[in-house]
Amino acid sequence: MHSAWLPRAFFLVVAAVGVTGLVSGVGCTRYGKPGPIPPTLTPLSAIYVNARTGSDTSGNGSQSNPYKSLTKAVAVLTAAKSLSTTGVAINLSVGNYDVANGEKFPIAIPLSIKVPITITGSNYGISAASGTFINGYGQDQALETLVHGAARSAYTTLEAQTGTTVTLDAIYVGASKAFHASASATYASFDAMGSVSVTTSSFGVGGIAASSRVTGVIVPGGSFTCGSCALQGNDAGILGFSVTVSPTSPPTTASPSPPTTSSPPPSSIGPTISLSRATGAGASTIAAKEDNIATDGSVTLTVSGTTFEQARYGYVDNVTPIVPVSPGAVDFGGGVANSSGLNGLIGARVTEIWLVRRDETLSALGNTWNPGVQGANGSGQYVRVRTFGSGASGRNITIAGYATGSTVTVGRAPVPTPTPSVSPSTSPTASPT
Repeated sequence: MHSAWLPRAFFLVVAAVGVTGLVSGVGCTRYGKPGPIPPTLTPLSAIYVNARTGSDTSGNGSQSNPYKSLTKAVAVLTAAKSLSTTGVAINLSVGNYDVANGEKFPIAIPLSIKVPITITGSNYGISAASGTFINGYGQDQALETLVHGAARSAYTTLEAQTGTTVTLDAIYVGASKAFHASASATYASFDAMGSVSVTTSSFGVGGIAASSRVTGVIVPGGSFTCGSCALQGNDAGILGFSVTVSPTSPPTTASPSPPTTSSPPPSSIGPTISLSRATGAGASTIAAKEDNIATDGSVTLTVSGTTFEQARYGYVDNVTPIVPVSPGAVDFGGGVANSSGLNGLIGARVTEIWLVRRDETLSALGNTWNPGVQGANGSGQYVRVRTFGSGASGRNITIAGYATGSTVTVGRAPVPTPTPSVSPSTSPTASPT
């Protein structure tokens, strides 16, 4: 099975790098002798970075004096003594953020940062060379630890660690050079372990197609929401699977305390993935050679306004689980998540939706399919509601015979449920006395 590279056990090791600094000055005491000036800490709310004009040595991260690398911005963010409680915005100007620019990959938003982080690029929509391109890769040690994988078995460009909240906008993320770490190593442009929200961004740009074990975005137990995104890869455009997270032990205190009870057992976390079309932007697109979307069957997946470009399979649930999983809710239109559908499921070399697990219920109303196949009309529409069960086989829907209880329901777009209007209440007028 092509997805069997995933290890069989998961462990989360919390690795936070503590960075400390001393802010001090010289002032006058009541005796006229110099003394320290207490530092004034202004909560950090914005950092500016410019790969072309900035400096990591003389810059201060302001709009007029930006840093040169995203690596420097993240280091400053991690070391900051005070962060805005509403979050910190990292603003990246147009440029190639690569090793030559001073970047050290992978660039990770660490779990020690407890406020939302937004990374915004510039000039998106023309090409990576004309926009903000985070370009390079390094060993993904956080993922290797999480899946108990061998050293140097996983690589990535950008990483949002478990527990972080990260927003990306107008960014190109990937590698312009082919990925050749080893024959067995894997690469993903973005490792979304935290809570991630993205608009109008691309993952997997450049020459990474030269390697077969390449994924656009990997979602190991995190939350990934993407509006009008472009995802590329060879093995998969997007890969989601459940992981096991060990709970944090309670802090110890110096004072006497009751005997410490045993920590709760590790818990399994299934990913949540949502792909859609952002307001005022084009459809999301997924283009992979093998699977456009691949999961272990545990992912809560909502897809609307997304074009599935040619791949071997459009959506598959055949990734080998690493922890015991329960079926996730999958909605390609008219399902439990109220997806509007409007997906283009056309061009898969084998089949658009392939289910191999039991008890998966997939709703896929309001989409365009391969025309003239499995009851779709010449325009690729299903004019009546139809439910496929185990044993179905064709270029639109295939469900393994042993996948009992699994179904895919197709048909016209769901009719929106009108929102009831609230009539204004009239107060009774007082009767004359």
